[in-house]
Amino acid sequence: MKVWDSRKLTIAGGLLAGIGTVAASFSCSMTQMAAMFALISIGLAFIQVAAIKPTMDYFPESFATANGVALSGGTIGVMVLPPVMDRLVELYGWRTAFALLGAFSFNYVVSGALLRPLHRMRASYTRLPDKMNDTDAKTEKSGNQSDQYLSPDRNTSRVNIKKVFSIILEVLRERFDTQALADPIFIIYQVACVLNGMVYSMWHLFLIPQSLELGFGDKPSAFLATYGGLGALVGRVGHGSIVDSGLIKASTLLALSSLVFAVCCGLNPLATSSYDAIAILATISGIAIGAIFPLCFVVMREITGDQQTSAFSWLFLSHGGGQLLGGFLAGLIHDVTGMYEFAFVGMGAVATVLVAILVLTRCLMLKRASK
Repeated sequence: MKVWDSRKLTIAGGLLAGIGTVAASFSCSMTQMAAMFALISIGLAFIQVAAIKPTMDYFPESFATANGVALSGGTIGVMVLPPVMDRLVELYGWRTAFALLGAFSFNYVVSGALLRPLHRMRASYTRLPDKMNDTDAKTEKSGNQSDQYLSPDRNTSRVNIKKVFSIILEVLRERFDTQALADPIFIIYQVACVLNGMVYSMWHLFLIPQSLELGFGDKPSAFLATYGGLGALVGRVGHGSIVDSGLIKASTLLALSSLVFAVCCGLNPLATSSYDAIAILATISGIAIGAIFPLCFVVMREITGDQQTSAFSWLFLSHGGGQLLGGFLAGLIHDVTGMYEFAFVGMGAVATVLVAILVLTRCLMLKRASK
């Protein structure tokens, strides 16, 4: 991280998430609840971005495996937290349950305090003061040369404005890696991240509601989340060793996983008469989804390298935007057609476009490497 390191960013994110969750338990309106959820989201975003950097530093040669194992904790949490929260709501009510969840969220602060990231100073991160000094020298030289043409006050004003403007541009470039936006491969891959976010949210939103609509019952439908979660756990833990061993490139495995997901979504309308078939598709889709999300970071690292940490922030931004679009699109398809099967077909179509963009990205990466 270029302003704060991973430790400080995790602590700040934990404070925001904990305070937001506790404050949400005192909400008296949807507006207040939405504001607190926004605060929680900002805190969790800090934590997610901060978690990538130390993993990449500590495990440079086995980043895919380490990142998959680290992200598997989220999968376990998704399976464990709903029944725990349901029980807390039954015992204490939703306000107390939220307050307890907020207290639990403060453990992020403790985790951040215990974090010891490697301090690897990147050349691109340490150039800023030198460049600022260079800018100062150039502007001073320019000012001296123009003394004979301008009055002192006017000359000083022009130099200061130019200096401030150049420093602002340099800070933006260094802090946010805006130079990556000039890379066509990076831009194309951001489109892929948006589509990835779309299928991610669509699948999680409609996996259980479809089963309920088909009449399989509350408990069996809830177990579909368990099947999908177990599959995602296998995908997150298992894909890393394949990539790190060199058996397959991360970008290739990402495209294949997206293709498997697209096929499962396409087969969904044919499996609606059998709960077992739906459960099998949920498990296979979970494995694919479990591999897709962590692989996005590995491919981003291949595109940008280790020196552009903010690229991961761009990835989260694109993925989050895709989740918003995916939820809206899935709901729209269901409202228009009245059937969840068409929503799953839509997921398959989005995943197919994702595969095509990933193949294009892979081809461009190979072309760049051959130069």
